[in-house]
Amino acid sequence: MAQHATIRATTILNDEGEEAKLHPVDVEVGRRIRVRRLQLRLSQSALGTGVGISFQQVQKYERGVNRVSSSTLYDIANVLDVPVAYFFETLPRPGKGNTGIFVVKADRRQDFVATSEGQRLVDAFIALPTKMRSRFIALLATFGSADN
Repeated sequence: MAQHATIRATTILNDEGEEAKLHPVDVEVGRRIRVRRLQLRLSQSALGTGVGISFQQVQKYERGVNRVSSSTLYDIANVLDVPVAYFFETLPRPGKGNTGIFVVKADRRQDFVATSEGQRLVDAFIALPTKMRSRFIALLATFGSADN
């Protein structure tokens, strides 16, 4: 089981000597890049060459100073022979916000659409002329409010 890191912003001095806050996810992804690179006994230059970036850029990624783009992270994962998810395993799962009601609604919708009745409704709705769709939705809303 993966051990989860505590997420905190890190403060460093930028090139102008001013304090700059690093995003904690960038710092953790960079740390994981470094850990895996060292496990494989790869130099920053070798990793950079494999990905098509300079060793200085690898240094910046590893310190969390520069954010790794998704395509570059994909390439790094390929060179380091790990899935992209490896870089996020120690981070807390997203979605701990106040979105519970939205998740429940989304799950209910997904469950309904998976039924034969839901499929028939979607197919019938798609077959409607575009101009009629808003009227159909209003009609259904009227039926729904009549039960309350």
